[in-house]
Amino acid sequence: MSTHDLHARVAATILTQLETADPASWNPPWHGANPMPRNARTGRRYRGINVMVLWCAAQAQGYAEARWATYRQWAALGAQIRKGERGTLVIFYKDLPRDARTNDADPDATGAPFVARAAHVFNVAQVGGAPAPTDGTTFGALPPAPVPPFDTFVAATGALIREGGARSCYVPATDTIHLPPRSTFHTQEGYTATLAHELVHWTGAPHRLARDLSGRFGTHDYAAEELVAELGAAFVLADLGLARVPHPDHAAYSASWVPLLRADPRALSHAAAQGSRAAEYLTALQSPAV
Repeated sequence: MSTHDLHARVAATILTQLETADPASWNPPWHGANPMPRNARTGRRYRGINVMVLWCAAQAQGYAEARWATYRQWAALGAQIRKGERGTLVIFYKDLPRDARTNDADPDATGAPFVARAAHVFNVAQVGGAPAPTDGTTFGALPPAPVPPFDTFVAATGALIREGGARSCYVPATDTIHLPPRSTFHTQEGYTATLAHELVHWTGAPHRLARDLSGRFGTHDYAAEELVAELGAAFVLADLGLARVPHPDHAAYSASWVPLLRADPRALSHAAAQGSRAAEYLTALQSPAV
């Protein structure tokens, strides 16, 4: 399967869910308490579209842990893939030297030319003899996390946040995030999901990541930016060990993604890559102690 086919397959999975479910009650793979998927051998987390691929697979198969690795990597850990198990295809991107770059290189990961290589990975539930987890990658095993770690994370970004009113939004003209009073949120999860979403919008300012999607998505750029914010927020909260819940405008956003994904099957991949960049930008603002 080519990398284009993988992008199209993941987009088709999400599109099918969107078209067969009520947008208000649809449960995307990026909601929940499952942590960021990581490689069982290297300990490195997967990025961009690979996070979406593995979250989709975990949701479909009911996997309880977020550890994945290739056949050879599991073998190196003393584990064996069970007979009949099928791997999940992911894509590894490698930065190309400038003199080796061509128009065929894939720019989705960080905006720079990359070459892609596909590989199949297997979840720990598909192998026997795997070592016990040591990195907290068990789905549903995260205890209810307090908000203070999130408050510390937000404070370290330096974003200007003004509380008041009934709607949440990022205002580019003043470079401020507007948020309803914290006391009006019914749950801590709702508060953190909303603020993380707006923080990702905040990263797109010209003097930060300069995220302009109008050239690629045209009339669908609003829906694309909202998808970036949804995925970026999910990545941030997963890294912090916090549950992800729907944004208050979840139904409206979900409905807007149907024409977006129909028009461009790679929109989901691009949004995941941009969401990863935003999450990494926010993480880079943290002090070493966070």
